[in-house]
Amino acid sequence: MSTIEWGDESLADEETTREVLAQFDDPVRSTEQATGNSSRWSDARHMRERFGIPPWDASNFAYEGVIPNCWEHSWDAGGERIAGGTDFLARGKPGKGKSTLANYVAVRMLEINNEKVVWRGSSSRSEWLPLAPYTVLCLPKGVDVTARLESKDPTEPAVKLDVEQLEEIVREVRRYADPVDLNRRVLDQGAFHVVYPDPRLRGCQEIYERDPEKQYDTPPERDVLFSEHDPANHWWFAWALARVNHGPHHWTTWICDEIGDIAPQSARKDSYGSYQKVELLKDMWVDARKFGLSIFLFGHSEVDIHRYIRHKIRWRIQMPGTANPTTASDVVGFESVRMDREVTDEYPIGKALMYNETNFDPFRWKDMPAPTAYKLKIEVGK
Repeated sequence: MSTIEWGDESLADEETTREVLAQFDDPVRSTEQATGNSSRWSDARHMRERFGIPPWDASNFAYEGVIPNCWEHSWDAGGERIAGGTDFLARGKPGKGKSTLANYVAVRMLEINNEKVVWRGSSSRSEWLPLAPYTVLCLPKGVDVTARLESKDPTEPAVKLDVEQLEEIVREVRRYADPVDLNRRVLDQGAFHVVYPDPRLRGCQEIYERDPEKQYDTPPERDVLFSEHDPANHWWFAWALARVNHGPHHWTTWICDEIGDIAPQSARKDSYGSYQKVELLKDMWVDARKFGLSIFLFGHSEVDIHRYIRHKIRWRIQMPGTANPTTASDVVGFESVRMDREVTDEYPIGKALMYNETNFDPFRWKDMPAPTAYKLKIEVGK
């Protein structure tokens, strides 16, 4: 494989770049969401057909109040159902299917509720690549973006991409000015979006200041909670607040992989206001449900996530390979669990157990393989 030198690293040459890009499926631009033509298949239908996912059928589950209640969103629910947005935490060890489950849940949310699905983009991960042909990639305006494809074999050269080449992998690249602009102008109903945060946190302090009910101590030696010097992932706190306070209040799902990166149990009142921002997320949680924002979290261990957040989550998913809890003391925020024996440690990959305080239900999901072994890393500069 030929390479060229780029700084201190080896990059693939143009021919190799074309060969690697050819491994990806062509972006899908023929659906209802892509064309605006309601007579076309929806993104969700196209995704289901691609991956062999059967149509949603709530009767497949034993308890209406567990999986159907969490996944079928309604403004006017009753009986065992709750109205508004929902939430879950899926926890499990690496390699046990969390990322595939996250892709599967994204498809279901598009299918069942015609949601705006928002996947938290990360510079170090790209587990959303199975859905790349349908992806609207959302990047902040006015900042440099670098992208490259990295092989699992670290001795292979990386493939550097420009924005035009990114559009050979995803359906569309869009730019946003701030969290309000993203929610109001950029996100589409029934579509899958991967959003990378603005490292300058533009508009975040203003969004916070416009909510007089949520005011917290400012970090030491500064008079604002949000600053361009903060870690980029703090942008998500302001985005969630903007979605709750300023809408639009269409059904929206936030898929947040590795939630411990944003709201760790170790959060303290540091110079970035990490603890105060976790408080902010905790305090807006009920309003998120009220205004149709569902927050689906994924992590390796429950104890990695701040207790403030764990107290708010009403559903859990135990991934295979680790035993499910059998007492309420094992689950922060639960007063009871109905399980009396361990079963999930023997589950195969592709099967998990979802539960709340009243019942539990096992379920399976289809494998959704990525088109290539390469990982896409996107970095957004200041």
